[in-house]
Amino acid sequence: MTGTGEETGDLAVTVRWRGRAAVVTVGGELDLVTAPELDEVVGGVLDGRPGVLVVDLREVGFLSSPGLQVLAGAHRRMDAGALRVVSTSAVTSRPFTTTGLDEWIGLFPSVEGALAGVAGTDG
Repeated sequence: MTGTGEETGDLAVTVRWRGRAAVVTVGGELDLVTAPELDEVVGGVLDGRPGVLVVDLREVGFLSSPGLQVLAGAHRRMDAGALRVVSTSAVTSRPFTTTGLDEWIGLFPSVEGALAGVAGTDG
């Protein structure tokens, strides 16, 4: 398992690989100012061709449409069902359900739940 961490402004992003699955943990506010940072990190992760990408939003206190656009863009670059989002609050789950993104991007209550059944991740 390897990890990198970056923190600028109101966003903290950490990447951990678990086999062919990447887990991106995000904390802070995901808005117009910080979404490009997340987009850059996610783009770099996708260049590594993960079988599954889990984006953990449990530490996000605000999620606006630019953040959703980053995740929708990641979804378009991956196989169906390969992008999974961890959310335990209405702050991060409501934008998915009100826009209908939850029909394409799976929402899970934990990283372990998102990784369940993924080979080589101990999930």
